[in-house]
Amino acid sequence: MYSIILRDINIKMKLGRKKQQKSKIFELSQSRKGQVQMTETIAVLFIFFVLIVFGISFFYQYAQSSYRAEQEQLLGKRAIETTLKALFIPELMCTKGDAEAEDNCFDMMKVRHAIEIFNESKLVYFDTFSFSKISLTEIYPGNETFVLYDFPKNEWENSEKTFFIIAMKDETKGEGQPHFGLGRLDIEVYS
Repeated sequence: MYSIILRDINIKMKLGRKKQQKSKIFELSQSRKGQVQMTETIAVLFIFFVLIVFGISFFYQYAQSSYRAEQEQLLGKRAIETTLKALFIPELMCTKGDAEAEDNCFDMMKVRHAIEIFNESKLVYFDTFSFSKISLTEIYPGNETFVLYDFPKNEWENSEKTFFIIAMKDETKGEGQPHFGLGRLDIEVYS
């Protein structure tokens, strides 16, 4: 009987050892599963943040190029507006009879006098012309250049140039009749 009890104890001990070994294997496998899951989680988070960084950098580049294109478009629009203001400013336009204005014509007597006025009161005309340079170049019969307005921006990044062909009426050169020439109005707008 004693031998049966010993054998039972021996069997129980062997079963206990096997259970302990199985539980250690189970604990090791769970530990490794946890490590694998942690590694997977870290890898997924890393890829997620890399994708976020790429998305932000792409959006930033797109926004920056869009901003530049919009700035260029606004500069072009401002150049056209300044050209139209310069073409139709009453201080320079030719007149017929009782102040009826002639289209696309500058009176050279007014131009010569306007140069002095524009230089003396640049701040008055700044609201009209902003940061720009306006010059009139005689194409025919001579090649004289008149700088009407020059107010450059200190640290300008970009400029837009426009020009317009106009008639130049000069009462002082003609004998009884006004003398007409051909000129180019150059406008450069700074931003």
